[in-house]
Amino acid sequence: MKAFKGTLVAAALLAVVFVAVKTLAPAPEVIDTPTHQALFTFEKQDLIRVEIKRPEDSLILVETDDGWIVAGPDFRAGKSMVNRVKHQLHDLTSRATVIEAPEDLVLYGLGPQAIEVTLNFRDGSVQQFRAGDPNPSSVSYYIQPIPGDAVYIVKKSAVDYYAFTVDDFRERRFATFDSKAVDTLEAELPDGAKLKFRRSGERTWEMLEPREMDASRDEVRGLLGRVSALKAWGFTADLSKPPSDEELAPYGLDEPRARIAVGFGSREPIVLRVGDPISEKVNEEMAYVTLEGEWTVYEAKDDLLNDYTEEPETFRNEKFVNLHHDQVVRVDVDLKAGPKDPAEGQVTITRGVDTWQWADGAPTAGSTPERVAMRVSGMRAEEFVSDSPESLAIYGLDEPRVRAVLYSEGGEQKVALIGDEGPSRQLEDREVSRYYATIEGEDAVYLVDRGPLDVCQDLIREHSRKAERDDDIDERHEAMDEARKQDEEAP
Repeated sequence: MKAFKGTLVAAALLAVVFVAVKTLAPAPEVIDTPTHQALFTFEKQDLIRVEIKRPEDSLILVETDDGWIVAGPDFRAGKSMVNRVKHQLHDLTSRATVIEAPEDLVLYGLGPQAIEVTLNFRDGSVQQFRAGDPNPSSVSYYIQPIPGDAVYIVKKSAVDYYAFTVDDFRERRFATFDSKAVDTLEAELPDGAKLKFRRSGERTWEMLEPREMDASRDEVRGLLGRVSALKAWGFTADLSKPPSDEELAPYGLDEPRARIAVGFGSREPIVLRVGDPISEKVNEEMAYVTLEGEWTVYEAKDDLLNDYTEEPETFRNEKFVNLHHDQVVRVDVDLKAGPKDPAEGQVTITRGVDTWQWADGAPTAGSTPERVAMRVSGMRAEEFVSDSPESLAIYGLDEPRVRAVLYSEGGEQKVALIGDEGPSRQLEDREVSRYYATIEGEDAVYLVDRGPLDVCQDLIREHSRKAERDDDIDERHEAMDEARKQDEEAP
């Protein structure tokens, strides 16, 4: 009897456990053979609006003429998030069909707690779906297209981001621009320091403040890149439009530590204000920043200003010829012999369709002409000697060793002069010779390596060898002509 009672008790417990499992267990896994059903098919560029309704809030992404925004507050929407929606949904296929007609959507997270997503397209069509919970394995999510009853599972990455915060949908690169479109860069810096640059050509820049000189294109592009690459590590506050000085004051943005203005020829400038460091994040070196004309206060890395506060000399253009070798179509070289270098002479080379040519039209052999164009046009200052020398004769530039005239395809001319040997540069195991150089008509004097001098000497030697070969050919022709003449005159 006792054994029988024990059996009854065990059966009752099993029944309780069975009911509990049915009531509390997660939604049943796939009941059908995996089908890989195509759920959505559209062209990415056709999507113009995404509405995300969540139990706690709603979020709308809208395409505008100026890009995608988070509608309502009109924040710039994150490009990566918009692209993620397009990429994940434009050809979404289910991993399997879970159930065709569920009795209780709550089991799949598709009841009141579901996230409902509406997609609007350029042609006026609409597609909708509900995103639910992860499945027991947490590698897939339940989804239900609307209209329709069937529940499917899709890859996690297709829908998990719809539960992200509003800030996750905001653009964190808040000051991006194309550096090729920039005409000016101005900075008001701590302690009253100023920087001002202006584009002087397609590949050239000049500094106007704190001194006037040719500026390094690479250095200016680096400064621009520091602004364009700024990333919001946090969104501190969204103020009124436009914010008042009283609203900006708590962040040091009413009278900012620095103000950087990036100017363009065809649009309004981007003006960045850098406010107070964020004291509670001192180890991360963060600061409050904002863009003039906008209303958001961002948290960004404070090391932005490090490059802007370098000594002005840092920004001097080391490539002082300011002519790219691809633009060079002709070079005239006048070389004088030196104490240890007897090579001298004058030569002209011009760029043909397929190769360089000598003055008589004969094609040059080898890479020397191209190396001349590259090394002379690309001369880089290893050291800046003087901005206003008393006399070029001090550096042997009144009667230079090399006078190289570079002609561009646009008709521009640059005359590079290389003078006497200057102080050498000491390496670990040897000394490297350096020579004084300048651009004719300009004041600055530089020290350059001997590479440009070497290639000019190579060019003169090759031309000399060509001249010798031409002389030999001429002599042979003369001898042949003379022999033929004698044969004709013989009786």
